[in-house]
Order: sequence, then C-alpha cells, then structure tokens
Amino acid sequence: MGQGRSHPAQRRLDDCRRTVWRMAGIRSDASWARADNSEIRLSGSWSLLLDAGRSRRLRRELGQLGSPHHYRWNLERVDALDSAGALVLWEVWQRRLPEQLACQDDYRLWFKRLAGTRFADPPLRHRLADVFDGTGNGVIGFMRTVGGILLLIGQLMVDVAWCVRHPRLTPWKEIAATIHHVGATSMLLLGVVGFLIGVVMAIQIGMALQQFGAASMIVGMMGLAVLRELGPVICGLILAGRSGSAMTAGIGAMHLTGEYDALRAFGSSPSLRLALPRVVGAGISLPLLVVWTDFAALIGGAVTAQMNLGVGFKLFLAQLPAQVQIVNFWIGLCKGALFGLTIAVIGCWFGMNASPDTESLSRNTTLSVVTSLTLILLFDASSGALLTHVGLL
Repeated sequence: MGQGRSHPAQRRLDDCRRTVWRMAGIRSDASWARADNSEIRLSGSWSLLLDAGRSRRLRRELGQLGSPHHYRWNLERVDALDSAGALVLWEVWQRRLPEQLACQDDYRLWFKRLAGTRFADPPLRHRLADVFDGTGNGVIGFMRTVGGILLLIGQLMVDVAWCVRHPRLTPWKEIAATIHHVGATSMLLLGVVGFLIGVVMAIQIGMALQQFGAASMIVGMMGLAVLRELGPVICGLILAGRSGSAMTAGIGAMHLTGEYDALRAFGSSPSLRLALPRVVGAGISLPLLVVWTDFAALIGGAVTAQMNLGVGFKLFLAQLPAQVQIVNFWIGLCKGALFGLTIAVIGCWFGMNASPDTESLSRNTTLSVVTSLTLILLFDASSGALLTHVGLL
C-alpha cells in the first residue's frame, strides 16, 4: 500500500485468487442503495471477490452521484471489507474521508491507512521523447545486427582458411546434406514455378508483340528477362522463405535443447560446424537451381510461343543464343551464388543469436526471412545499376 500501486506479483496473485473463486462459484455481492437524498447505504462483501468489471461498474455508478461529501455513507450492512474494497470506495470519495461516515472501527482503520498512503501519479508520457527513444533503439539494434553479421562473415573466412589447411577435418558430410536439403528437395517446386512464369511471360509479352508483327522477338525478350533477372530472383525469394527460415529454426532450436551450449562446451566452433556447411552448401546449390529454373522457364515460354504465336520450338532454341549474349547467363549465376550466400549467412546469424525460448525463435525466424528478402531485392537493384554503368546492361 505504501506505493499506491500493487506489485506486479501481487496483482498476479490477486488475479489467480479471483479466478479460483470465480471457478468455485464464489461471487461478490457488493451493492449500494440510496436511502434518501442524503444517505448512501452499502451492503454485501466489498473485498477481493470484486472482479474488474463489477468494480468499474460500482465506481461509475457511485461517481455519477455527484460530490461524495454531500452524502452520509452508511457501511453498517457491509459484511466484509478489505484493501480491495476500501480502495474502490477511497477512489469514489476522491481520496479523503467523507464528513459523515457510519462504519465499524476496523473498517475505518482501512480508510485511515489509505489516508496516510502517498499515491504515485501516473507518469506523463512525452510523445516526442518516445519517438526519439524508439528511433534510437531501432538504430542501435540495426547497427548491432549489421555488426554481428559482419563478424560472422569474418569468422567464416577464418574457418574457410582453416579448412584449406585441414581438409580432412572439413565438415564435408554437413555440406553435402545442405546441398541435398537446399538444392535437390527444391527442384520440383522451382521447376513448376519456373515453367508457369515462362508460360505467363510468353502470353503477356506475345500479346503485345503480335500487335506490331514482331512475334519472333519474344525469344530475345524472354531469354534476357529470365537469364538475367527472373531466374536468380525467383530462386532467391523462394529459398529465402523455404531454406532460410529452416536454417534459422534449426539452429535456434538447438538453443532450446541445449545442443548449442554443449557444442561450445566440447570446444567445437559453432560457426565451423553449423554456419559454414550451410553457407557453402547454399552457395553451391543456388547457382545450380538458377540453371534449373532458367531451363524450366524457357521451356514454358517456348511451348507457349509455339502454341499461341506460331514460333516453332526449334526456332525458339535456335534464336536464343543469337539474341541473348552468354554474359547474361553468367550474370544470373553470379547473382544466384550471391543470393545463396546471403540467405545462408542471414539465416545462420539469426539462428545463432536466438534465445532459448519459443518467442525469440519465432521472432528471429521471421526477421531472417524478411531480412533475406530485402537484401535480395536490394542486391538485385544495385547490380542492375552497377552493370548499367559498366556497359553490361
């Protein structure tokens, strides 16, 4: 009572008590009645049995009477009164005893205690200060994330140098497992998505080209778009949600089971055993998946062009290397490797920095996917601007 606000633990205890009493069917029968124009009679149990809804309703009803000090308050029919009920009345009385109060001595003692209590006023909220505080915390958190990712990249470079010197101790099995999980298990999904994208592109582009009698130009337009942009970007976006989240969740779950701490206790490097295989495996898998997605998209476009535009399948394949330079294919592969490394590094970092609780694990998994998607689009836009300046676009 000395601080005017109950301790959070005490509030939780009171809530538990109310819940138990409510489940047991124990209810508060606190009520009031107006005997005449000058007297308010209270009855029932004004105690912790008062639930929040009934307490607010009593405060509101009694507060609508006007000034509480114009009435005589009769508490002789109150069966029970504790700090909870006394506090309700104390707030109604505007934190001072009414001049006319009829009650038992032990009830009056509660109000005397409240009169000697200093109530803390709610802190004033400074909206501008809150904005600056939130912005500052966001900037600090962002800088910590960037610094942590850079430190992980540096540690991975050290691990690569160590593996070059000790090839027999390199985690080859883990790298092969990552290539299988990231690459082989994604081929069906990326093949279907790539084929459908090729079909949609051929239909949309073909409708525009037919108006100008240039249906054969679809080969160059589709080849350039797929090899340079759509193939690597589609692979990156899909695998950021599929494999990046799996990496974060897999490593983060090791915090819950204690495996991560056990790995460090045995003197093993988490970056070498957990991050490096995933980064290397993703860096190898993504370029191969880009080739597979490019192939599926071009096949879908070629089939649609033959059916809707009259551009033969053989003509499509023959004109593709003539209208699209091979450098676009290599640019797409480089983008795929960059996106794969980005997804793996981001996924591993958020997984390694998760706390041993489910809330942190789910939050870091979401942040991993969002960060990977953002960086993929950022790197793609930056590479387009860079290649324009060097004359490769």
